[in-house]
Amino acid sequence: MAALIAVHNGWLLPGEGRLHGLKDESDLQTLVEILYTERKVKMDTQIFEQIMEQCPKKKVVSLCKKLIKKCSFKSGADIQNLSHLAYWLYVHGEPQLSLKCISFTHDVVFDQNYNVWDFIHAMCGLEIRLLKEQNKLDEAQKIIEIINNHFLTPTKIGTPEDTKTREAKRRERFTYESVIRKENIERDLQDNDIKSANEWRFIALFGMIGNTETGLYPNLNERKDEIEQKITEYITELTKIK
Repeated sequence: MAALIAVHNGWLLPGEGRLHGLKDESDLQTLVEILYTERKVKMDTQIFEQIMEQCPKKKVVSLCKKLIKKCSFKSGADIQNLSHLAYWLYVHGEPQLSLKCISFTHDVVFDQNYNVWDFIHAMCGLEIRLLKEQNKLDEAQKIIEIINNHFLTPTKIGTPEDTKTREAKRRERFTYESVIRKENIERDLQDNDIKSANEWRFIALFGMIGNTETGLYPNLNERKDEIEQKITEYITELTKIK
């Protein structure tokens, strides 16, 4: 156990309360991962101050303030805020800041908690898109393979074969119509509710970018050009928000 403590630069010290009750190196390694994630976030929260200065849009500032106050990788609400920040920064033409937000998730251990990982995977899809735009195709492909492996990881009660079959059916449920949220948007526009329509446009980006960029969804792959047109259309409307 002493060796594991030393590996992490000495910051996991015997005096820390959460060391008490650890039974073996496996328990210690789990604690190391938790503490590493917590401290990494605390050290990097200054980036949110920088983001507010560089992109003082209302949505961006609101999300940054929330994340400065609290950002736990065990909280679906917190990671939702982080994912929304990454996407809003992309909408407002700040890809590097968006990538910085996404990079916070790189050391999070996949645990099949999809209350958190749905948002992380959505950020991964955006990262893939941004890497492709930079012609970093090998890096983008590695992320696609990681996401695919996550989805094909069996649950404790499932077999690899069951998981593969279930996952194939899940992917087939994603269609062009389902990801563009057309009905929701048109309904709100008929009610002259521009704010709600824009909320649906923003939510739609998570499917149109987050899922489509992975190439893992057959129906979305077939209509990628149309999806790209919708992405452009929605972002154009969203950038009008102050």
